[in-house]
Amino acid sequence: LIIAYGLFGFGYVITATFISTMVRATLEIQHLESVIWLVVGISGIPSVVFWNWVGERWGIANSFAVACLVEAVGVAMSVLVSSALGIVVSAVLLGGTFMGITAVGFVYARNLSTGNPNRSLAFMTAAFGLGQMVGPTFAGYTYGFGNSFLVPSIAAALALAIAAGLVVSRGRAQT
Repeated sequence: LIIAYGLFGFGYVITATFISTMVRATLEIQHLESVIWLVVGISGIPSVVFWNWVGERWGIANSFAVACLVEAVGVAMSVLVSSALGIVVSAVLLGGTFMGITAVGFVYARNLSTGNPNRSLAFMTAAFGLGQMVGPTFAGYTYGFGNSFLVPSIAAALALAIAAGLVVSRGRAQT
């Protein structure tokens, strides 16, 4: 879970950091630059409640994993679809997952803990922070290979998919 949470930090932050830049750089959707973060923010409002609700029905590990996969789709869409609808859907998927994954991840860590969960939560926070530092740095360096966020965004989507796989495989190992 700690590794998955670090991958989540890496996976979400590249798009979260550069989505406005991506929009500004694409002529067809430049007009959305001033509203794209509004879309992300509004989409985030119900995310914690929604993903906890999913966790109550499907299990908290499955909720974390599905939210990571949904976010991976949004991250990939941010560079693969250059239409207005595509970038708005990407922003909705990003906003509708990243706070939910944060909350569900902490609930899952508490559920896995045998005793005081603070140590696990501290390691998760450190892994997340590391992912948040490595992500934009990686994106900045790889952007130079073609003046595009394609490589870092696809790497971010893959990191999110791996995070989902780690949590699901961990959940299966428990049963």
